[in-house]
Order: sequence, then structure tokens, then C-alpha cells
Amino acid sequence: MNGWTANRGNRFLMGAAALALAWLALVSRVYVNASWSDEAWGYFVVPVGEPARGDPVVFDPPEALGAPVPYLKTVRGVPGDIIKVDAGRGVWIGGEYLGRAKSVSLAGRALEAIAPGVVPEDRYFVHADHVDSHDSRYAEIGLVPRDRIQGRALALPDIPWLGLDGPPLARGNPPAWDKSPADSGLAIPEQRP
Repeated sequence: MNGWTANRGNRFLMGAAALALAWLALVSRVYVNASWSDEAWGYFVVPVGEPARGDPVVFDPPEALGAPVPYLKTVRGVPGDIIKVDAGRGVWIGGEYLGRAKSVSLAGRALEAIAPGVVPEDRYFVHADHVDSHDSRYAEIGLVPRDRIQGRALALPDIPWLGLDGPPLARGNPPAWDKSPADSGLAIPEQRP
């Protein structure tokens, strides 16, 4: 291979990489983490494929909530999974206990737990580990339609010199809500429904 052919190949690769980066910049977004309920200061959102269990996703909450920014949650239930809610408002998805649906929000608003059933096609149960997370455990969020999911969220790295170094949790300072279920006063059922 002569030098001209090698340069031509490199130029092609550089051009392809530039086009891929331009496409990614056009279809992706960056969101700042407003709640500090996880370990990153912000997220790069890439609209790729169908969400899978365990994927962190950014989605538009129902318009009735009037939320000014999209929500970041983890997909915990996919089409076909069974949702169970016990008498103590404990929520189970696919046989896994996710937590209790509170009856009152931090603002004092009454909250209704999600109804038991099966996750239908093109809907997803989303959840965050924070005890006060506003997620699919509550009827007002419910099962998120696929068309409201903007994409997969990739945590952005800390940039301390810009003041972007994540929440206290990421810096080794656990927040007050970081307790085990036994310490939180929540009753965790011993047997799954």
C-alpha cells in the first residue's frame, strides 16, 4: 500500500468519524441532574433502540404534572412483567420488591399506588432507588409509553474545576435518606406475593 492510498483511507475514516459525531450531536441531549438522587451531575441522552431492564432512561413525565424537566429513572419492568401491590402498598415487578408507594408526597399531595396488572406492549415500569422517587410506583406516573422515552442516559464524568462534581452521594457523603429499609421504618415483606 502506497502513502497516497493510506492517506485516502485515513481521510475517509476521519470523515466518517466527523459525520458520526455530528449526527450524535444533532440527535442527543445533555441534561443536568436536578434531583441529586443518583451519582452524576448530568447525563448525555442517546436515542437508541428499545429500552431494556436496567437501562437508565430519560423520559417526559405526563403533561398533567407540569414538570419543567424530563425525569431520569431506571427501567425495572418491561412488557409482559407482572406488577403486584400488597396491602401495605409494597410494589413488586417481575417478582422483585421495589419499595413501598407512599400515600402522601413531600409536598403533602395524596398519592395513589399503581394498579396491579401486566406491563403492556410499548410501556415500561421505571424506578429509582431513592425512597422519595416519583416513579412508576405511583398512578400519576404509571407505565411510561415508549414514545415518551427520549433515550438511554449515560452519566457524564465529574469536572470539579467547573463545579460539576456530582452530588454528595458521589463524593462519599451519604444523604440523610441513605438508610437501609430496616432503619427507614418501612416494613419489607418477608415473602413475595
